Amino acid sequence: MVPRGKAAFHALLPVAAFLVDKPFAPAGKVIIALTALAMTVSVAGGPRWSLFGRLFQQVVRPAMKIGPGTLEAAAPHRFAELVGAVFLLAATVAFVLGVPVLGWALSLLVAALAALNWLAGFCVGCQMYVILRRFGARAPRGA
Repeated sequence: MVPRGKAAFHALLPVAAFLVDKPFAPAGKVIIALTALAMTVSVAGGPRWSLFGRLFQQVVRPAMKIGPGTLEAAAPHRFAELVGAVFLLAATVAFVLGVPVLGWALSLLVAALAALNWLAGFCVGCQMYVILRRFGARAPRGA
């Protein structure tokens, strides 16, 4: 349940960033950069360092009275979050380099795929992980 709760943040924040962004007031781009940073820290540090996981568990779940859900393997979701973080980091670089169309395309792709996970329970990054494992790719250490 926590991976889908985190996916809600990964879906909503890029969309909110896109909606509040203005050409000369880069609030949206800052939101993308901070979201990328939070996702990177979560992947590197695991659940204890997951800002969005903690927000979901300690704020959203109790406020909305959401049950614990089913236990899922962590490695596929961590891989999916890594892919999302890489895309948002690339979006941040695109913004810095003055290519906002690419930055928003990458950001909104992350939002769309995260929304698919959050709302429909289908994690594209998790499926990528399974396919890569079938072709012999090794799991990252700690995953």
